[in-house]
Amino acid sequence: MTAAPARRLRAHWLLALLLLGGAVLRVLAQLAYRPALLYIDSFRYLDDLGVFFPGGINPIGYEVLLLGPLLLVGNLALVVAVQHLLGLALGVAIYALLLRFGARRWIAALAAAPVLLDAYQVQIEHNIMSDLLFQVLLLASIAVLTWRGAPGPRTAAIAGLLLAASVLVRLVGLTLVVPAVVFVLLATGLRPREGWRPRLRAAGALAGAFAGVLLCYATYHLIWTGTPALGGSTGSVVYGRTAAVARCDELGLTAEEAVVCPREPVAVRAERGIDFYIHFWHVPVNTDRLPEGFDLNAAQSGVARKVLLHQPFDVLGGFLNDFLKGFAPTRTQSPGDVPLARWQFTTDYPMYADPWYVAEWAELHGDGTVHADPRLGGLLRDYQLGGGYTPGLALGGCLLVSAAAVLGAGRARRSGLRAVVLLPAGLATTVLATAAAMEFSWRYQLPGLVLLPLAAGLAITAITGPRRPRSSESIT
Repeated sequence: MTAAPARRLRAHWLLALLLLGGAVLRVLAQLAYRPALLYIDSFRYLDDLGVFFPGGINPIGYEVLLLGPLLLVGNLALVVAVQHLLGLALGVAIYALLLRFGARRWIAALAAAPVLLDAYQVQIEHNIMSDLLFQVLLLASIAVLTWRGAPGPRTAAIAGLLLAASVLVRLVGLTLVVPAVVFVLLATGLRPREGWRPRLRAAGALAGAFAGVLLCYATYHLIWTGTPALGGSTGSVVYGRTAAVARCDELGLTAEEAVVCPREPVAVRAERGIDFYIHFWHVPVNTDRLPEGFDLNAAQSGVARKVLLHQPFDVLGGFLNDFLKGFAPTRTQSPGDVPLARWQFTTDYPMYADPWYVAEWAELHGDGTVHADPRLGGLLRDYQLGGGYTPGLALGGCLLVSAAAVLGAGRARRSGLRAVVLLPAGLATTVLATAAAMEFSWRYQLPGLVLLPLAAGLAITAITGPRRPRSSESIT
């Protein structure tokens, strides 16, 4: 090793150790489960390849941007290998962003540790699913907006395109344009010397680029289905949360709405869980026995609207309870939650479809077999269940220290960093709240591993002062 690389390695030794640990975990996953892990959603993405039908439960961004291109040149093992490399790149990018704003190296490295070493993150990267790409797009939008100082219209428009792409990967990204626009408006403080007009132009460019992409996608959806939308049955998404608490006899439901309003006691619904009502429950018998022309989506949307109108506090209470679950000290689950075991390593190969169907996809994009190494899977499982994850209390602490910096604690008021702290903290709060509004799943907490430690690293730097003058233009 020459002198210059050796000096860089010594300077960034903690990040190098964390990267090594993260790489080992990902290599073990690659060897333990071949060619990849296939979850329920995986088959929806795979079935849609080459079709790109926009009317399904999931939008088509993952197939278009990552899954499809990689399967043109390789197999499922290549897809998850690239996803693991992107997972490592997330850690490096968090570290680089923090150094850009003057963070101490050890703080920057610790902020990168959750995404590098969290076993739930590694497990989701090994699935054929869109979650990792969603995280990458969110961090890329932060880097674009902050790297060169207060963003102008062109930079803001690029960030808007990235955020729109995140929506087409996971619909939960739809609300993230709000904290992004707020950041652009506040990027030079409440009293910008050049006036508000440049900030308004930049915010308009971001919102316009975001809306333009989604409008094009809604038009694509219209061409396929006859309805402008961003996804398939959106009624069932809102319906799941409201069906769990609906007092059907008090809502003045139409005949169609009454068909899809659950009649079992609320306690029974709590045991079944919101996920059951979103995906597996539609009518007391079977949707095939519905009258011809029955609009299930409209009926579910109608129930949801009336529950929100007449029982807002019941819905709000469930939402707040699920939002706070993500900050629990350990990975636990309540009755009705999406099973935590779905996101845990196992000693055998998990089957979420008939074995012949799984083998069919393995044949098409692999060697025709799926395999789990019980020894390596056991090592990963022991690590995961033995504490190899980021405690929710730590993430909650990240959010609190970020709030303190935004409010001007310590040296934050003069640091020029309050708005840049607000961006990842605002994105994290928004995406976690949007997910909780639908239902709670530990899978939906994973964007917090990227956003909250980054926000906390920026916040600590703002409160205590930077290690050195920042090379970028001041952002208030």
